[in-house]
Amino acid sequence: MFKLKFRSGFKISKIKSKSKIEKSKKKTKFSKLPRYARVIIIAAISLAVVIGGSIGGFFIYINSVNTNINSLTTSEVEDILIPIESPEEPVTILIIGRDTRDTENDIGRADTIMLLHLNPEGNRGALLSIPRDTLIEIEGYGEDKINAAYAYGQEELMIKTVSDFLDAEINHYITLDFDGFVKMIDELGGVDVTIDRPLVDEKSGANFSPGEHHLTGEQALSFTRSRSTEFGDIGRIQRQQYIFYQLIEQKLNASYLSKIPYYFNILIDNTRTDIDVMTLLAYSKAALNFSLENIDSAIIPSHPDWINNGNGTISVQVPDIEESRAMWERIISGEPISEYGAQYFELEEIPESMGQSLVYYLKVKAKNTGALNWDRGGENPVYISYHWLDFEDKKIIVFEGERTLLPKDLVQVGEEAEFNMKVRSPSEPGKYILQIDLVHEGVTWFSYQGVPQLERYIAVDIAYAAQYDGSGTTPNYIDPGEVFETEVTVKNNGFLLWENDKQIGRVNLGVHWINRDTGTVVIWDGDSGELPFYVNHGESAVVNMKIKAPDEPGRYILQYDLIHEGIAWFSEKDVIPLEINIDVGKTLDKSIAKSTSIKIFNGNGTGGCAGEFKEFLEVYGFKIDSLANAEKFDFEKSVIIYKEDSKEKAEQLALVLKSCELESYSSKWSHYDTSADLILILGDDYKENMQP
Repeated sequence: MFKLKFRSGFKISKIKSKSKIEKSKKKTKFSKLPRYARVIIIAAISLAVVIGGSIGGFFIYINSVNTNINSLTTSEVEDILIPIESPEEPVTILIIGRDTRDTENDIGRADTIMLLHLNPEGNRGALLSIPRDTLIEIEGYGEDKINAAYAYGQEELMIKTVSDFLDAEINHYITLDFDGFVKMIDELGGVDVTIDRPLVDEKSGANFSPGEHHLTGEQALSFTRSRSTEFGDIGRIQRQQYIFYQLIEQKLNASYLSKIPYYFNILIDNTRTDIDVMTLLAYSKAALNFSLENIDSAIIPSHPDWINNGNGTISVQVPDIEESRAMWERIISGEPISEYGAQYFELEEIPESMGQSLVYYLKVKAKNTGALNWDRGGENPVYISYHWLDFEDKKIIVFEGERTLLPKDLVQVGEEAEFNMKVRSPSEPGKYILQIDLVHEGVTWFSYQGVPQLERYIAVDIAYAAQYDGSGTTPNYIDPGEVFETEVTVKNNGFLLWENDKQIGRVNLGVHWINRDTGTVVIWDGDSGELPFYVNHGESAVVNMKIKAPDEPGRYILQYDLIHEGIAWFSEKDVIPLEINIDVGKTLDKSIAKSTSIKIFNGNGTGGCAGEFKEFLEVYGFKIDSLANAEKFDFEKSVIIYKEDSKEKAEQLALVLKSCELESYSSKWSHYDTSADLILILGDDYKENMQP
């Protein structure tokens, strides 16, 4: 029996198979093998076929691969790494992604820094990412970004720096170049991802619209390297972890194993590691038995800051060293990685557009995936809140968003909480990112502890904008108190969603009645009609209404005006209402009034009444010729005296007065001769006649 032994102590044996086993029986036995065993067998057969089919050639090939990928592992690196006896033991692997493609002339810096911990016996794993901009002490070089450790001392200093930072024992390392990442993704046939917001970054080459995408190797690289979002380095890590999970879910199956020789060739050309091939296959036993639910991921807790490094101001991530080490300890012991953990879910879709300075209620759910219970009360309660960032320059517009209480007193680890959270939109139009984030009041934001926020791209624009069309269904003449039916088409030209089913916040179509002659409001909050459905930006709806006319005759303006119930009339937000002139009963024609001259006589003896009445009539446009006293002061009722050609003018004046008599000019009124169109003698009822 031929055996191969390597550094970790793992052994592979060549086992003779029986030659006379029926084909169907072979298939049955093979299918019953554990997944990892099938993977290793297929991998070995694939390699053997490529190199000529001989077992000897197979191991010669393996030895050649090992020589290439292990050639740059120095004795100093091996001295730092902590050896393990068997791949069945828990193992920690430092994964480094280099940020240069000119590997011969440029050492580069570490673009990706991850610690992968696998526990085969516990059937669990964890991926802990360290932001490349993490400000840390590098032995011999002082305080610097952690990714500089690779440029200063390559794998040796990188392993030592990460180990010192987290107090971690590292067993292996893998360094992968950009080309290796690109070629591996391409050999795997690309990877499918869902992008929930625009991602455009000239530096990384990312240019993705929201939606489903099938990424090539180059596209996957630009996607994972982009720092153009408001999260910067943290956002990049979240995308790296997302790609990691998608590759496991989509590609870790037997259909890709026939191409294992090609994957090995990519590893040879683009990978530096201390792990030999057979050990790598052995670790696949653990990895292939894991489900995605058994592989946790996290980012070390940190917060962004700016420092002066002597060459200018640079952005960094300042780590919480104590909590970072505690996080690593929890990984090793199999506890939840972070005390703070949450997963967010939309219960109702968050709108893609919002109006300015409006309150929205968003239905979201948060699951407690950490190690701390969430308390509603006490000195340090947990709330759900939000941040607003400018999409273009990533500057914070609103950091301390309004808080929403937990829906119950305690949300224990593993439980979920549903929120109807209150969010106020920014005051200025623009493109924004809404970040939903839990906060442990007085302690920390969950995002500061490496918990990814729920973020959505939202366009904020003019909230209140509308277009009305009465379509001629509103009458121009009605009787006092008459009820009429009308239809008005309303179009939403703004970015406020017009909802029709909420007590506060719904949008209705209302009316105002304005005196056309005086401009005074007769009825402000008149009849209203309901929208038939939700009306989005650019959509229209027909509103059917029943409207009651004012009880008093007059010349009116009927204004159709939308109302955001409990918040504002659209006209108060500078939206011009639809205005229609309506005469209720017989009404004054102002054009006639302006051409009517009147001589006023005091017929009741009250001093100054003629002058007072002059001012009243001038409001309606009548011309006052002159004032005088009547022959007698015994008139109880006011009298309008007209000549035959002025009867229409007299009738118009009578519309203004509450109490009066109309008489045609005769010899009876000869003492009141005048060149004016009308004679008005004021009686004791003059005060009544001045009532609007």
